Order: sequence, then C-alpha cells, then structure tokens
Amino acid sequence: MIGIIFAAGIGTRLKPFTDRHPKALAPLGGVPALVRVARKLIDAGARGLIVNVHHFPGQIRECIAAQPFAHMVEISDESQLLLDTGGALAKIARESRLFSLTDDNEQVMVHNADICTDFDMADMCRAQASAASDATILVDPRRESTRHFLFGSEGRLCGWENTAKGITRPDGLDTAGLTAAAFGGVHVMPASTVRRIAATAPAPLGPFSITDWYIDHCRSEHIAAFTPAHPYRWHDIGTPEKLAAAQACF
Repeated sequence: MIGIIFAAGIGTRLKPFTDRHPKALAPLGGVPALVRVARKLIDAGARGLIVNVHHFPGQIRECIAAQPFAHMVEISDESQLLLDTGGALAKIARESRLFSLTDDNEQVMVHNADICTDFDMADMCRAQASAASDATILVDPRRESTRHFLFGSEGRLCGWENTAKGITRPDGLDTAGLTAAAFGGVHVMPASTVRRIAATAPAPLGPFSITDWYIDHCRSEHIAAFTPAHPYRWHDIGTPEKLAAAQACF
C-alpha cells in the first residue's frame, strides 16, 4: 500500500504561525505534524508516500529530507495552483511515478497533515479490505459539527448536510433514519478509486474537494464509514487554540 498526505494548505486560520511556515510543520511534542502522519502511515504498512505541497514548499522539502524515511517520499508540487483535496488526488493519479506503479486493488491511505490522531490505521485498512468499499472514511457520530456526512443503516454514505445553513445534498435526500457523523480527514481506498476521481476531473485540472466528489458519487460508489472500536485521540490543528489543545494532549 502507499500513503498520500495532504500538506499543501495555506492555513489562514493558523496565523501567525502560517505567515512564516506551512501548517503541516506545526509542532506537536517537538515533532512536526507532517512527520507524525508520515510515521503513522509507514507503521501501517505504506511502502511509499506522496506529499503535496504549495505553501512554503521548500520548508516541507527540507523537513522531509532530514527524515530517515526521506527515500520513501515523492513530492506532488502544487506551487502554481492549489488544487484542494480532490484536485490533489487527480494530479497524483495523472502525474505521480509512485502511483503509476500501483495496482488497481492496492490500498491507498490518505491523511490530512493537519489531523493528529492515534487510532490504529491498520484496523481501518482491514475494514476497507473486508467491505471491499470504493473508499472508507474516518467519521465520528459523537463529535459536534455543523457539517456531517449521512450514512444508512449499513454504514454506506448517502449524503451530506450543513445544519447551520440548512443545506442537504444530494438534492431531495430523505434524511429520515440516516446517521450523521463528522468527517475525520482520513481515508483508505483502492488505487482504482483514485483513478476514477482523476478520470472525472476536468482538463485542464482545477481545484475541487474530495468531499464534493464523495457526495456527488455516493449513489454509484460504495463509500463506507469507519469509526475506531477503541477510544482514540483526534485533533484538528487548524487554529492556534486547536493546535494548543493538541500540543497539550500529545
């Protein structure tokens, strides 16, 4: 299997740190968030990693070059245009040498660099393989959020809602009996799904969200929920307050 780490974000909400650094290098226990995620994916069995970059890309390259796993990492450079999560996957599918060497059935672990969590990634990989899903995504039905994925009784994605704005997608979705759960920024999918994402993306490639792709294709793709069976820590380090909470925890 391989891992993809989304590390290109500008981190507007994390100023002033992101005025001089990429959000992915925010420190947690003296270790950059990006390095923590990379170690997590390698421990779960990744034979190689792809990291996308945009904001202060040189700092991320320097950080990776100093790591013992540097030889395992390929950079997907979005310096000219930030492609968002869906566009990032499409670019990787179209241009990455490491990805070109993956079989359609090989698992791809996808992890936001600004998410710090300690659940067992191998459990999630086993869940995806067992369900033979087109993608399995980390969700938490207990975490408070105004934006939720909506799942049927068998844990298959049916739609999405923004309760603050009163928006439900797809249009006309009957939400009765569906379970709402907040997205955790971690995915596992076969390489074939990444290739379909690229195939449906526009040319020339522009930015789009993987969340939107999931919602738009949830009736034809099997997108499965995954919630760890055991207690785990989860932090989004996107603001100074959230970063401080994660630093205190880790």
